[in-house]
Amino acid sequence: MVYDNDEYIAYADPDTVSRAGDLAQMRDLIDLKSPRSSPYGKQHASSTAHSEFDCRNSRIRTIAFSLHSGQMGDGDLVETVAESNRWLPVAPGTLLGVLLQLACSQA
Repeated sequence: MVYDNDEYIAYADPDTVSRAGDLAQMRDLIDLKSPRSSPYGKQHASSTAHSEFDCRNSRIRTIAFSLHSGQMGDGDLVETVAESNRWLPVAPGTLLGVLLQLACSQA
């Protein structure tokens, strides 16, 4: 576990980190404490992501993202998002900030 709040628990596996220069990739899982609807109205209870982090410029982009009907990435696949070339800034103190710090601290 890397982050816990009233809405979800976030997990990241340092064993999935790969590093190439200033870029790091890592997989994470978000387990919702209560199911919710996606922007497209589909109920989900967890999500999994494969992200790339720019360690030098504190930003992130999605390689793969999936919503699941069950807890801990189980159940039916509800939605998926394909790779994005768009980089988004990462603010310190947020979940993405914690994930960036973890991914970028790995050798």
